[in-house]
Amino acid sequence: MRAPVHVPADPAAASFDLSAFRRALTDRTAAAVRALRERIGSETLYAFALYTDAESGYASVRASANTEEGLARAATARAADDPRFRGEAGRRLLRWSAADWDFHDFDAGVREVALPDPAGRRESLDRAILTAMVGALRSVDRAGLFGRGADRAFLTVNVLCPHPSRAFFVRNLRALNPVPTVERHLRETDAAPLVRAVNRAPRRERMRIWLALYEDLYMEWKTPIAEEARARGMSPWDVEAELVKFGPKVVPKLLDLLAHYGFAPPFDSARELETREVWLAGSALFLVRRIGAVPEGQIHRMQTLVAAFVERDRRLKIASTLAENTARVLHELRPRRFPESVMDPQTYKLLNPEPFLPRRR
Repeated sequence: MRAPVHVPADPAAASFDLSAFRRALTDRTAAAVRALRERIGSETLYAFALYTDAESGYASVRASANTEEGLARAATARAADDPRFRGEAGRRLLRWSAADWDFHDFDAGVREVALPDPAGRRESLDRAILTAMVGALRSVDRAGLFGRGADRAFLTVNVLCPHPSRAFFVRNLRALNPVPTVERHLRETDAAPLVRAVNRAPRRERMRIWLALYEDLYMEWKTPIAEEARARGMSPWDVEAELVKFGPKVVPKLLDLLAHYGFAPPFDSARELETREVWLAGSALFLVRRIGAVPEGQIHRMQTLVAAFVERDRRLKIASTLAENTARVLHELRPRRFPESVMDPQTYKLLNPEPFLPRRR
């Protein structure tokens, strides 16, 4: 067994030798790629990555790789329990999920290259470590170990972490791959084709699809369109940008979501966070504020919801923030009519509900 490559653990220490780290990582990565080529035989390697803990605060580095055949095996195995992973859809979902790859963390030599403790680490050192990881992969690539010509264009090389943002993924993708490889990947994962496909539908149907996707993504439901959107890097905030384009016409539908989900239990004790239902309700409410041009009938509906939230909150020790948030949005939409809201910072309850309640007729 190889002896671990030692790098000083103090992130602030001037003795930390980035050059030595890069050389050690380059050597171990090159050896890992050679061993991987022998191990996969005739299978088609499509991805190789240095896999680390997060987009910053790097505490470890691993070698991770996958083949088209390994991808198919993983999707088939998952499809036995979950039909979402059948066929091409399953392969799309797992293609860039490094933790699910056949050859994830496959090489002890790379694993033994030590990194300094990330606690209190300077941002400049973090950036330098990422640069060293990219540099190690470039050196291996220049040696021809990732292939040449068409073979190299087919293989995607990257630095990955759990759930990387699109910006992190694409930045490293561009730094490490030939232009044709980058362009192919961006075509496969670009959200634009999905957006165009939805927006070719008639306007009313288009709104219905975007609202359904908005709900699916916030609730983390595994519908086909939600999984396709996730595979293309779309978030609920991207969907919000599409919903805003409908203007006041979408406001009643957003208030439907507020009314439907706003009375769910406020907190998820297992996650120690607000429930997904309350997140979705709050998001829909603030999207109404973002649209701005809210008809008077919908203002009255929001007042009715404030009254219902306040009544519900009387029975709770700790409430959701929806009563106060709805009152706040009413103030921002009609500042001459509604005062600023006041919230109890301990219970999150609305302390001045009266001005926001519907007038008795």
